Amino acid sequence: MEREVRPVNLFVWIVVIFAAHLAMYYALGTPSWIATSLLATFVWTIVLLIGNAFLKQRQKERT
Repeated sequence: MEREVRPVNLFVWIVVIFAAHLAMYYALGTPSWIATSLLATFVWTIVLLIGNAFLKQRQKERT
């Protein structure tokens, strides 16, 4: 039995991931914590966009 996957509000996820990275790299004392946070958030944004596109394609194929 498969569960229905709801659409993800990507903007909210990206903001939360960015805030978490800011806090983490600042707490770790990373010298360039803002740039590192932006880069890490960019990587996760790409992963989320690809995953979201994949899920939308799967749902489209089912209907």
